Amino acid sequence: MKLLFSVVLCMHVFQQVHSGNYDSSSCKPLTTNFCQSVGYKTTRYPNGVTGFSVHQIGQIVQTGCSPHVNILMCRVVVPECGSGDESRVKPCRALCEKVKKDCEPILRTKRLTWPVTLRCESLPLTDCVQGPPAPVTQAPPGTCQKITVPVCEDVSYANTILPNILGHKSQQEAGVAINQFLPLIKVECSPHLKPFLCSVYTPKCVLGRPQAPCRTLCEKARSGCGTLMSSFGFPWPESLKCESFTTESCEESSLVLGTCQTMTAPFCKDMSYTEVFLPNIFAHKTQAEANLALDHFTPLVQLECSAHLKPFLCSVYFPKCVFGKGLTPCRTLCEKARSGCEPLMNRFGLNWPENLKCEQFTTESCEQYGMRSSERMCEPITIPMCQGLSYNQTIVPNLLGHTSQREAVMKMSFISSIVQTVCSADIQLFLCRVYAPECVEGQVLRPCRSFCEKARRNCESFMNNFGVSWPNELQCHAFPEESCISEENTKEMLRDKEVLAKLNAGGYTVRGESLTLMTAHLLLVLMDADKSGDLDVVEFFKLEHYVAAIRREYVGNYESRGPSAVTQTQMKKVVASHDFNLDEATFRALWLEYSSNGGVNYDSYVAALTKLKILKDRFQAHLLNLSCDCRVASFSFNQFMKAAII
Repeated sequence: MKLLFSVVLCMHVFQQVHSGNYDSSSCKPLTTNFCQSVGYKTTRYPNGVTGFSVHQIGQIVQTGCSPHVNILMCRVVVPECGSGDESRVKPCRALCEKVKKDCEPILRTKRLTWPVTLRCESLPLTDCVQGPPAPVTQAPPGTCQKITVPVCEDVSYANTILPNILGHKSQQEAGVAINQFLPLIKVECSPHLKPFLCSVYTPKCVLGRPQAPCRTLCEKARSGCGTLMSSFGFPWPESLKCESFTTESCEESSLVLGTCQTMTAPFCKDMSYTEVFLPNIFAHKTQAEANLALDHFTPLVQLECSAHLKPFLCSVYFPKCVFGKGLTPCRTLCEKARSGCEPLMNRFGLNWPENLKCEQFTTESCEQYGMRSSERMCEPITIPMCQGLSYNQTIVPNLLGHTSQREAVMKMSFISSIVQTVCSADIQLFLCRVYAPECVEGQVLRPCRSFCEKARRNCESFMNNFGVSWPNELQCHAFPEESCISEENTKEMLRDKEVLAKLNAGGYTVRGESLTLMTAHLLLVLMDADKSGDLDVVEFFKLEHYVAAIRREYVGNYESRGPSAVTQTQMKKVVASHDFNLDEATFRALWLEYSSNGGVNYDSYVAALTKLKILKDRFQAHLLNLSCDCRVASFSFNQFMKAAII
């Protein structure tokens, strides 16, 4: 009982230390793709400062509308985790004004808007960031010191070096911080907890530099202790998230010894191997315990979404034993299982489990699990411009030889900014097919030569007007004529339910309030140019931009005022600002249809404006084009709107 009380007390201290009151531990790795080259690596707001959408900012940065647009946007939306005078890490007012002047004309052509919450006048004039960081020379190696923190004196290495990744500058400071975990270490929720904590608080000194913590060791510690912590209402701390570490520093000595035993678990009894090693990476010590954890995957295996799912799960929960050691799971096997099953899981509102992320595994053991280690692996698309297409898995190297998506997005930044400014949405699909090609079961799907030729035909003349030539690396003769993706094959037809699901997945909600299926149907009708009753990729791309613009308008002006945010007077001004000149009776009918509780909420706001846009488009489609360069209608636009609404 005394030990249990100590654990609970530990949790309260733990929460205080990791909730932001302790400055250094509140810093988190900067993971936003378009901010990787701005000169800093940590932020307190990895998902963006309140009031900003990282997705929207990513779209603006991708246009390349100003040389330093990424520096401004990143330092505002995911600001540097600084100390002391915070103004020194903020962008200067002059930088903001310059970027805004450069970008606003280009953003208008892209149907994007400057963030309403980014006001240049609120930024400092001096002691601020004006441009890209000056080159930094690497600091010389420091001095290794013998470990004196009592908790870590018996780990597998003797010397450490500070500061550590949490900012502790002395062993005394690190020792005080690590002592909060003593009750957890004593209850032995995981044998990996102590080695992992010591690797963070007193990192191993290698050639005068600290060795980074091991991601595998972190996962093992979290899987063993995370459940206990959750039972007391405390999550694993943000500052120790395993996803922020890599496997590069993992050593065999950091793994706890286990035993080899004959496979008896029903789930994996038909695997090609019979000897398994436990504990596994989740610290399951018995086959019964591991088999119980596997039960919730049984329905997915029975659906046969991927032939690789069961072998992969067995390699994780019942790793093969070779020469008295357990083989690590095979990354290729994981990628194949994930690419086959994740789309099905997403359809049911489920995500691929965080603790089975393929990036944490390697290909070293693949051949012993029956997979060729040379096989290339599919991975989720992270390039902002290429997300939300009819496919979500790509492969590297891509068709131009770029070995990572980060390299690809840097190489395509110039051409994509030109294309997004002057060319149609169709061309962006072709670029994504090249820079982030579709991957299916480890195989790349290449765009057809005809797809390239149409893209070039529709865009090259506009590019030439800007003094830009069609890129040499995109010469159409290099693409195949058969066994490829034509423009027509890129179309994924979406009905109203699929449209709503993709909008929700893209974050087009307000305070968790989603659009309704009825509104999704109106949006489909508006964008369905061929009247087919569904949308292709290009039509949905345009729909997303339309909804994003209305959502920005609503959030910027009304979101903070409550669920039914827009009053009757305000709605009348909104309608007029969108060039819908309704008389009093027509507006009153519109108001009665879409208002509730004295106001118009987010869903009704989108629905009302969309309905008006549909009616306006239909009216204009029936205007007569006459040779006298004039147009005549038998009734006025206002009369048409009144008849349609009332």
